[in-house]
Amino acid sequence: MIEGVCPQCGIKFYGWALLQPQHQSCPNCGIGLLITEDGKKTFQGYSPFTAEKHKTKLPSGETIDPEKYKNTI
Repeated sequence: MIEGVCPQCGIKFYGWALLQPQHQSCPNCGIGLLITEDGKKTFQGYSPFTAEKHKTKLPSGETIDPEKYKNTI
């Protein structure tokens, strides 16, 4: 059985849904769950709060016009 435990509040979740990233974070704390299978630690679940940050560089000489994108959010 696959089990997910929040390292902060201790809440537990069970089932195959824990293999999907959208089910790998605690709904109370937002921290990635510790996912285990048959009692053996497999991995730390995905959490958008602890995900790696990515930056993209624009080609040299390029600029972004804020007026062009102001209504896209």
